[in-house]
Amino acid sequence: MLKTAAPLVLLVLFSLCFALSGCSSQKAGIQSPQLPARHWLTAVPGVPAERKTKLENAVQNLYDPAKKFAFEDTVYLAIQQSPMLVNSAVNLEIKRLALTDSLWKYLPEPRLVFTITNNLTRYNEDTRYVSGDYGQTKFDVGFRCDFPNPIATYFDNQVQRGMLNLAISTHRKAVGEAIYNIAKMYLRLKSFAEILQAKKDVLPLGKEMKQYWQQVELVEGKQGVQLNLADEHTKELELTVEKTQMETTMEKTRLKILAGIDVHHKMMIDEASADRILANFNGHSLKWEDRWSCSEDDVLLRAQIKLADYNIMVAWAQYLPLMSVEANKQPPSGQAQPSGGEEDVFLHFKFDFPLIDWGHRYRGVQTARMQKAQAFHEMARKRTEYSNRWLQAEQGVALAENQYKIARTRFKTAELQYKEALIAFREGIEEMPVVTNLHEQMANALIALIESELHYNMAKLDWMYLANVLQERFLGLPMKTLM
Repeated sequence: MLKTAAPLVLLVLFSLCFALSGCSSQKAGIQSPQLPARHWLTAVPGVPAERKTKLENAVQNLYDPAKKFAFEDTVYLAIQQSPMLVNSAVNLEIKRLALTDSLWKYLPEPRLVFTITNNLTRYNEDTRYVSGDYGQTKFDVGFRCDFPNPIATYFDNQVQRGMLNLAISTHRKAVGEAIYNIAKMYLRLKSFAEILQAKKDVLPLGKEMKQYWQQVELVEGKQGVQLNLADEHTKELELTVEKTQMETTMEKTRLKILAGIDVHHKMMIDEASADRILANFNGHSLKWEDRWSCSEDDVLLRAQIKLADYNIMVAWAQYLPLMSVEANKQPPSGQAQPSGGEEDVFLHFKFDFPLIDWGHRYRGVQTARMQKAQAFHEMARKRTEYSNRWLQAEQGVALAENQYKIARTRFKTAELQYKEALIAFREGIEEMPVVTNLHEQMANALIALIESELHYNMAKLDWMYLANVLQERFLGLPMKTLM
């Protein structure tokens, strides 16, 4: 018996080894995933058609030394090639492939069944009426086709379509966050440029004070500490200028990384374009209920509720029977192939009904229902959270505006004091150190005013981003087809 079964065992082992070697060779040949092309976002739904030209022109003359990047230029460049957006872009492509795969599941999957049969035992070898090929290896070629569950397939397709829409909205949200970060960087760079200029204007004061105390010492003929103090103060002013220059360089480096530009590239920034970021924005004229319906979060949460409905239907569809068609030479019960002559081919229609599944399908339906309830509660929570954030943003703008007004008042006071002292100095009433000190105080008040204005603009930008006005300028409104 073992000798007769040996050829079959060897054949099966050979087939398994061939299959495993094929799988291993395919696995070894898989290439590592590559990043998408530079233009991967141009095909993403949701970007307005009128923006396509700017997207395509964003990388033209990128490394031209004379090119100055305005805020919008950097935004379009980041949209097209920022490494921060790669994950959501790749996930979007994965969902597209999943949707295409779900569409093909509507069709049945034909399979060719190749069967190799041999006896494990030969108890009937000496029986009188056995056929002449008894105990020999038999080869049978058959056909099988499993029909998909029509209800489950349809709703699975709807689920995949909803997942694709969620991926699109998630990617748009990631792009909006990138736009928000670029806007913050441009506002900071503009303030750094103004602060740097204000600090450079103060540098000559230190040199003037050194010259003043040198002349005083020459007249009085004695060495005083004022000259040393003036020298140290001049060094301090020079260091503050270097500090602002280093902060500007670091901010530009962060901007290059976000935009996907080589960090060693000398990127020329148009700081004046930052003034257009907050132009015509008035949060007080907006209502949070209206802006919530225009946010990506509202679209995402509504889509998740709809997705939960589809998942419930997919769970219910598991109660339907499985259907398949087979064509082979296996006779039904009560029939047998003839001992001589040509064998018949039989067509089998099979319906597989679930009888007892120990509550597996029921628990699947209940789980899908609870997931929908979770989506409802999450939407209510997010909506309340959005209204709270809106109130906080409004209060933050009011506080920053108050601080800005205080800083402006202090600057005007310092400016008046300096002008009064300057007039007194020209009339010979006041001494130069007092005038210089008041001049420096006015410069410090100006720097404090610039920093306060930056804080005020940042607060307005936070509110603008929360209201989806900033993203809407580049991406348009969210796609309501997700709901």
